[in-house]
Amino acid sequence: MTSPKMRSTSAKTRSRTTPSGRHTVIGKPKKPSPAHCALCACILQAVPRKGRAQMAKLSKTEKRPERVYGGVLCAGCAQQIVKEKTRLATGTLLRSEVPITHLKYIQGMKK
Repeated sequence: MTSPKMRSTSAKTRSRTTPSGRHTVIGKPKKPSPAHCALCACILQAVPRKGRAQMAKLSKTEKRPERVYGGVLCAGCAQQIVKEKTRLATGTLLRSEVPITHLKYIQGMKK
């Protein structure tokens, strides 16, 4: 019996002949969805779209970009967080003026 995950029509299948001469249908696994930015939900660049097994084989620098919140926030949102952190430190921006969603990332940044 076919496993439930392969019963849908969206699952890609391929017919193969086994060495014994039997014809079988082999299911092709689906690709994982791409990584998204935590703030604006855009697709993250430079983050590979691989499963857990393939991600474990990659080095640390191949898994995500080497910048502040690389692999979590897109470049634009990360840039905005750094600007808000600097403006809070200099006093040109009040804490109440910063969006609540950004506070989590501002507090998590090192000085």
